[in-house]
Amino acid sequence: MNLHFILFILALALGACNQEKPANNQQPATDTPPASVAPMPALPSVSLELLEKIWQEGTQVDYIFYNYPFPMSLTDKPSIQYAVRHVAEGTATLRPECKAAGRVTYQIKGEIVLEGDFYFSTGCTYFVFEKNRQKTNANLMTDEGITYFNNQIQQALKMQQDMQQQTPGQ
Repeated sequence: MNLHFILFILALALGACNQEKPANNQQPATDTPPASVAPMPALPSVSLELLEKIWQEGTQVDYIFYNYPFPMSLTDKPSIQYAVRHVAEGTATLRPECKAAGRVTYQIKGEIVLEGDFYFSTGCTYFVFEKNRQKTNANLMTDEGITYFNNQIQQALKMQQDMQQQTPGQ
């Protein structure tokens, strides 16, 4: 009888270990596309001349995240150049199942010279740039950009968690 009881408990424990964990929406992005929906036609990539102009003359880059409570504003030359390096030369194929993670603007002396949405989730790591609210260009995100966004989001979430733990009554 004891042997049956021990086997029953062991089976329950093994069954609990094999259960799938709930999906976590805070997954780091990768560049492996989901295989569900057919991609949309690709837009051309933004011109290398414009990216070089931003590299040389850029004065500000702003990121606004749609699902995270923190914006980022870069105003020093090395940070702006680093942000420009996140835009790959390769053209991105737009995927209808992908949702924009936020908005990015590149400025030169207060004038927005390039703006659009950035996509940052599994299988969706690219930029879609607009002019007059019309999609004009789409570029892949570099691996360096993916790593950067992953790090920024993780740091912000950790800071938010630390603040919540320090605030009594919440």
